[in-house]
Amino acid sequence: MCFDFGTKKIGICVGETVTGASQLLHIVNNDKNLLLNLKKIFDEWRPDLCIVGIPPKPKDNFNIAVKDFIQNIEKSFKVAVITSNETLSSQLVPKNISANLKDSFSAKIIFEGWFNSRDE
Repeated sequence: MCFDFGTKKIGICVGETVTGASQLLHIVNNDKNLLLNLKKIFDEWRPDLCIVGIPPKPKDNFNIAVKDFIQNIEKSFKVAVITSNETLSSQLVPKNISANLKDSFSAKIIFEGWFNSRDE
């Protein structure tokens, strides 16, 4: 499962680590119901690994928020979390993608970048 983390909303995709195939999921709002909404997704998909996209030079407030997000996933769902460079992921989203899927498409791009750069 891969996340395009944002302080207001989070894009999500699920990816297959053998084939590299991925599927967009709906975005979730980054609000007081975040963990409850993520629990539903984790219960359905049961991921073995989570990837969170992080920019190369995040601002301090973003860095704190994304670290909290990662710790919440690890603690709440007992799943390993790794980070991956998300440089240009938002800019690579096709213009014709509906607004409610743009962040999830960014998560797909982050997953594909991680998948294509990992050591076999």
